[in-house]
Amino acid sequence: MQDEIQVHPADENAPSTPNTTTRRASPLMNIPAADIVNAGASAARPRDVDPAEVAILAEAEDPGTAPLRLQELATDQPLARPAVAANPAAGPELLKWLRALEDPAVNKALRRREQAERAH
Repeated sequence: MQDEIQVHPADENAPSTPNTTTRRASPLMNIPAADIVNAGASAARPRDVDPAEVAILAEAEDPGTAPLRLQELATDQPLARPAVAANPAAGPELLKWLRALEDPAVNKALRRREQAERAH
């Protein structure tokens, strides 16, 4: 991965001196769910990645997300369904519902989940 730096203007409330521009640099986002978003979010240019989608995927992937919230994400956010299917907090009823959708990306995530469970 390249070490690119994105430069942001300094905070508006930060003190500055006349004739001087203060800038802070921060690393570009490292995007989770690389194999879920458009054939790999990490392959997308950072300016082409929707931060709202990244937040949804992060919540869908998080094992600490409540099962009811995972159900809401799967229902309301089709993009999040493969991540929900892979999440160990997703319950059997939700997994059954996801399987019934016959979505190729969801099925792939379910197969990976089953393989991981058999390996442990």
